[in-house]
Amino acid sequence: MREAYENVKDQVGGCGIWCGSCAVGNGSIRAVTEGLGKVLAAHGLEHWAPPELDVAALNSGLKTVGDVAACGGCRQGGGREDCPLRVCSVERNQATCASCPEFGACGNDELLEMMRDGARRAGLFVLDPGVDSEEALAAWREALPGTWPSAVLFLEER
Repeated sequence: MREAYENVKDQVGGCGIWCGSCAVGNGSIRAVTEGLGKVLAAHGLEHWAPPELDVAALNSGLKTVGDVAACGGCRQGGGREDCPLRVCSVERNQATCASCPEFGACGNDELLEMMRDGARRAGLFVLDPGVDSEEALAAWREALPGTWPSAVLFLEER
């Protein structure tokens, strides 16, 4: 179940978002939807659900979400190929925007802050300027098993 996470656990995108904390990149969305589908099937939802619930549509939706391929992260060809943040960090030879001397004063600032703020609201981990990425990764890897929905990836260990 943790193959997707293992693929992105060491990767921070150009924007500074840790791919290991992304529910699409780390595979937790797939695990949660597959698990919910199994629970609903085992409990015979179609036999007791309220009539206004279209069980077939719900199952179809769960399958659709569960079939979404895990993102490999932008460092491995995932995400938007033309992402201005990825393109800019590569062109400037910066590991992330947070390590760029122009952080907070470039043409991508509005997009960067929108991405980073949205990621934080979704519970993702985001690298800040002046923070060592290896130290941050170590702390994030330790914290991730206690966060939702990523916690499902580590249940077998607990």
